[in-house]
Amino acid sequence: VNASLTSLYLGANQIADEGAEHLAGALRVNASLTSVDISSNGVGPVGAEHLAGALRVNASLTSVDISSNGVGPVGAEHLAG
Repeated sequence: VNASLTSLYLGANQIADEGAEHLAGALRVNASLTSVDISSNGVGPVGAEHLAGALRVNASLTSVDISSNGVGPVGAEHLAG
């Protein structure tokens, strides 16, 4: 885990739900990132659910941009937690 990286921009990379799941795994153990942008990546409700779980345990993130994805109402409920 990188301890000096504070911002990660992955916008428009089409990571989709599978990529969101992998990112969530990394976010669960990362304590240095304060900002993550995964806008425009085709993340759906399943990916949002994975990210929501990571956000519940990650204490360092202060900004997460998931705009222009397809999380829908179900994904939004997961993220609202």
